Amino acid sequence: MNDGDGSIRLLVVADSSVAAAVVEAVRRRAARVDVEGVRTATAALERLEGADAGFGSDSGADSGSGADSDSDSGFDCVVASTDAGEMGTLDFLAAVRRRALDLPFFVVADGRRGLTASDALDAGVTDYVRVRGREGYDELAARVGRVVAPPARGEFDPSLVYEEVFEQIREGACLYDRDGRFRLVSGYLADVYQTTPAELEGERSPLVEAVRRDSPDDPYQRLVDGEIDSLEGEADLVTPDGESRTLSYRFAPFRVAGEVVGVVAVSRDITDHRKRERQLKRAREEYQELIDGMNDTVWVLGTDDRILTVNETAVGLFGYPRDELLSMTPHDIDAGLSDDEISGLISRMPADGTQVFETVHRTKSGREFPVEISSSLVTYRGESAILSVARDITTRKWYEAELHEQNRLLETQRDELAVLNQVVRHDVRNDLQLVTAYAELLAERVSDDEAREYVEIVRKRANHAVELTKTARDMAEMMSTRGVETEPVRLAPVLRAELASLREMAPNASVTVDAELPAVAVLADDMLGSVFRNLLTNAVQHTDKSEPGLAVSVTGHEGDGRVVVRIADDGRGVPDERKESIFAKDEKGLESRGTGLGLYLVQSLVEKYGGDVWVEDNDPCGSVFAVELRTAPGQADSDQSSPTRS
Repeated sequence: MNDGDGSIRLLVVADSSVAAAVVEAVRRRAARVDVEGVRTATAALERLEGADAGFGSDSGADSGSGADSDSDSGFDCVVASTDAGEMGTLDFLAAVRRRALDLPFFVVADGRRGLTASDALDAGVTDYVRVRGREGYDELAARVGRVVAPPARGEFDPSLVYEEVFEQIREGACLYDRDGRFRLVSGYLADVYQTTPAELEGERSPLVEAVRRDSPDDPYQRLVDGEIDSLEGEADLVTPDGESRTLSYRFAPFRVAGEVVGVVAVSRDITDHRKRERQLKRAREEYQELIDGMNDTVWVLGTDDRILTVNETAVGLFGYPRDELLSMTPHDIDAGLSDDEISGLISRMPADGTQVFETVHRTKSGREFPVEISSSLVTYRGESAILSVARDITTRKWYEAELHEQNRLLETQRDELAVLNQVVRHDVRNDLQLVTAYAELLAERVSDDEAREYVEIVRKRANHAVELTKTARDMAEMMSTRGVETEPVRLAPVLRAELASLREMAPNASVTVDAELPAVAVLADDMLGSVFRNLLTNAVQHTDKSEPGLAVSVTGHEGDGRVVVRIADDGRGVPDERKESIFAKDEKGLESRGTGLGLYLVQSLVEKYGGDVWVEDNDPCGSVFAVELRTAPGQADSDQSSPTRS
């Protein structure tokens, strides 16, 4: 062990050629040196343990390289190649640190292994030296000597301090000569070029060449000539592995006795930084392209009311140049809100939601138009901002005004229809009922057959007119209740009530029900009775028989939630070519003196209920009017699926 007499003991872990080169270089700098060489980290650990125990052990030692094997004293330093055998170099380092925490540990890299300087230094090695020839091993020996045999306390060589600082800089530091060749290179910069400092010395600097190539007046020459005091900038160059890198550099003249003899250079790899900047710039461009492509106007506002950016739609619509728009505030373009209201909306922006409101915008020409604004908080160029999308709602407002006017007119028409309905239901029907009553009284007092026939015609037509007033009432109620939701209505009571009314109106008609009506509810409203009343009345009126016959039946569709009510008559029937059109408005039957509104009302109501109505032929004569209705949810299958026949 070094005890102040200049003797150094090294443990070298490397193959024989590397070990011999280390020994030779160390002995050129220090006359008294003892070196033990082993090939593997395992053998080195055994040797270290033997030295610490105070006894000699040559186990695993391949060659002393002319060194003594005196193990009564410990080692001063370990020098290991990047190939430590079956144990990795960094694992070997960890094992050494566990045994001798302060023992200097050098890594010598001969280019055959991939352990990098940064990995080694981060792991805690004393130093990392890349060697590719004698000069590299001399550099290793010098560094070992500085660590193992330092100057006496209180004494130091200032040049060694500068060299140590130079090596510890984690940037590309070097010294160029006046022609731009490397004179001194830090290990960090040598790693960037994937070589050693010794190999770079004397070579032309790719960075200097790039600076000269990119500038027409050769700023490097101006620097060494003393025309400028420093040189800064960025340059692109290609590293030996073919990768393009961007370096930020600063050159300063190196003077000796007032004369510029070289250039001190510090460079930094900013490739990733510039890449991120380009990505950010592209993202901003894409963002701008996105908002420029929108038909709505887009505004990015600062929380202090400033307009940070707008899209092309806003520039074109408002008529201001972009620069002028960006000098304005929302208060300058908003004609629908007060300044306090605008400031309040900005200050109350929700952190994680959207703010939607309507206002009015004003262009440079003074034109005003309504807008709907949707705003949300975003991050713009690293700061909190408000993204507002303003949509021109002029057309929507026009439609809303039109709809409001149409609704007003509709309400007026409904009111007028209600008045007309009241007149028809009360005044006209009361007069017709009075006509019917006097006709019946007159029939009792007339003995002449021809006169009696005339009185009967008057009575029938008056009764028919009464039915028409009911139809008109139903039509008015249907129109006034459009849009009202359907609800469950029990079918049987409604159908029984209309059958009873028919028997009272036409006592000479024969009305039969095919079976007991099912206890089922259908989706309808309080006008369901009008459907059956018009169909029953139609069946009685359109027949040549003095005693018309009607048959009513109700059947269900298996599993589909529907029932069908059929009303069959024995009248004249409906030709096939009229079966589709018979339900149309103003469509009358053959030789009919009616208005044609009854069947139209039936179809309108049934469609409103989500059902269907059609006409079939009856056997042997007459027609069958079928009404299909939806059953209310929750109906038992037995209520809607079984035929109602006795």
